[in-house]
Amino acid sequence: MKKSAIFIGLSVGLLLTLLNALDYFHLIRVMSFELYAAGVGLLFMVLGIWAGVRLSGSRKQQPLPKVSLENGKKINLSDRELDVLIELNNGLSNQEIADKLFVSLNTVKTHISNLYLKLHAKRRTQALAKAKELRIVE
Repeated sequence: MKKSAIFIGLSVGLLLTLLNALDYFHLIRVMSFELYAAGVGLLFMVLGIWAGVRLSGSRKQQPLPKVSLENGKKINLSDRELDVLIELNNGLSNQEIADKLFVSLNTVKTHISNLYLKLHAKRRTQALAKAKELRIVE
């Protein structure tokens, strides 16, 4: 961190010295003020981007645990609740889930209500987010 700060300070000092040298050679006086300001802005922008990339470094990401229906068993989800959760994740409506699983609409609503309780959610999107966090579904 200390080396980076010193390097950035030296870079800025060198940049300012370069700008003064250009002034002494009358190049800046020939250019219009707008071009001068744009050049200075561009140089500082490039220096800022470079410093930001350099200082942030690359972070290694931890691999996520594999998606497993066994994760659902850990929070006591029944097989049918897991089936309903998978279909919710596929974007199906309650009626479409009922048709696909050959159960009534009220049964699907009951399973979804149980999912909300077990996943501590109030809405479908919260339940799916929690299921993804627990790696029950992708």
